[in-house]
Amino acid sequence: MDFIIGIIAFVVMLSVIVILHELGHFLVAKHFGVYCKEFSIGMGPCLYQKQGKETAFSIRAIPFGGYVMMAGEEDGSQSEEDSWLKDVPENRRLNGIEKWKQVCIMIAGIVMNILLAWIIYMGVALAQGYVVEEAKPVVYVVEEDSVAQKAGLEKDDHIVKVQSEDGNSIQPKTQYEILEFIQYHHDTLTLTVKRDGTTFETTLTPSYDKDMEGYTLGYKAIAYAKKIPWYQSLWVGCQNTWDSATTIFKSLNMIIHGQGLENLSGPVGILNVTSKSVQYGLDMYFSLFAMISLNIGIFNAIPIPALDGGRILILLIEKLIGRKVSTKVVENIIMVSFVLLMLLFLYATYNDIIKILKKKNLYFGKSKI
Repeated sequence: MDFIIGIIAFVVMLSVIVILHELGHFLVAKHFGVYCKEFSIGMGPCLYQKQGKETAFSIRAIPFGGYVMMAGEEDGSQSEEDSWLKDVPENRRLNGIEKWKQVCIMIAGIVMNILLAWIIYMGVALAQGYVVEEAKPVVYVVEEDSVAQKAGLEKDDHIVKVQSEDGNSIQPKTQYEILEFIQYHHDTLTLTVKRDGTTFETTLTPSYDKDMEGYTLGYKAIAYAKKIPWYQSLWVGCQNTWDSATTIFKSLNMIIHGQGLENLSGPVGILNVTSKSVQYGLDMYFSLFAMISLNIGIFNAIPIPALDGGRILILLIEKLIGRKVSTKVVENIIMVSFVLLMLLFLYATYNDIIKILKKKNLYFGKSKI
């Protein structure tokens, strides 16, 4: 039953995020007079369609994704031979309006994702009436037989520096920074520890926790809840959105530099995390909801031609060189980048499956079934 609820929560979450993203494109496109042939919720075969004044609103069979079909999109999906396109005047086509308006239409979807994340974070803080302050990098409880205990850590030890074998290091202000760091650096770590006014170093290797599905040091830190007035939830929403965006950018930077690729997750991993978040309560689920929305918004801003950021980049290049890039070239670039994104998607899904198999103690080449 928990799994079914998890699937429903996952589908609802992704559907809302994508619908609002596409709604951003749609509303701004309509504002600038661009002809929108169809606004679709979902992909694949059409289950239901209602014709509006000029836009058809559709519900399709596959409840993932959605799209807005705008006249003049140069992504290979349209041809001048299309009967419906012949009747659309140039000034009502996406590629026929000013470039700054096209940029606004592309950005609108990203803005909607960021706005949704802020609203959810604000709503969670408002509903709770309190915020949980970040735990300091101070040991509160050392777990029995853990790597922390073997390294000699004790209650009230303050971790002032963490350094990995490859030379990367952090001077953490919060416990979360340490947890984030060890997900990408789980070799032998050197900890600089402050205890009773003296400083010393100790080494340990993070252990993998199957329940948490991540690396841990074997000790717990403590965080405190703080009551807030209702109006402060507006600022908490901004702060949480900023903190989450910073975390996403750090992760992207690590991936670009070839670090932490094994942590890359696709739909299977997100479904798994969503199922767990629902079990922990609505607060956890909506916090994940906000994080995924922000992830999708930021990911779409990456300057890859198949994404909104890539289309913005092409528009900026055209503005700089003073002429239009060949439609055929744009279509080919979008196709190549789309293939690369699909390969990334498959790799992330492969990662998710491997994690599940490892959790169940099933190993390729070591048939333990």
